[in-house]
Amino acid sequence: MDDGLKRRLIGAAVLASLAVIFVPMLFEEPPVRPPPLPPLPQPPPVRDFASEMLREEVPAVTPLAPLPVIEEAAAVPSAPAESPPEPRPALTAWIVQAASLSSRDNAQKLVASLREAGLPTPNPERVEIKGQRYYRVKVGPVIEREEAQGMVEKVSEIAGAKAEVRQYP
Repeated sequence: MDDGLKRRLIGAAVLASLAVIFVPMLFEEPPVRPPPLPPLPQPPPVRDFASEMLREEVPAVTPLAPLPVIEEAAAVPSAPAESPPEPRPALTAWIVQAASLSSRDNAQKLVASLREAGLPTPNPERVEIKGQRYYRVKVGPVIEREEAQGMVEKVSEIAGAKAEVRQYP
């Protein structure tokens, strides 16, 4: 094909494209304008920054009493308590302690087994008892003690040790 013919065809294609794009704009109506915005509200009056509030004395915060540290036996499976703990007057939750294991890997495997069974199991808790490091595996917390009691048999079966219900935290 001749170079001149190619240039004329390309020029014609460009002009046709421009016509298709810009000619409809000539015949369209202008876009509808949105309604005007309402006027801005008046700014608040400028005042001295809470000078009367700075004169008030802030009440002192009383710290909470620390929780007592309870030493537990160094046995790997948990031993059941003599009597169930009394519920606190405030909001109380319950957990099922599956076991205290000296190996982190074994604790992680137990957690995975409990989770596979559909039990709400957090990661193992690391504790020091008489200089020994243990990993506590717990299920829960749950609000109702009866719900925790209902999980004990299933947790004991999976853990291979006697599980017990404890107050949380």
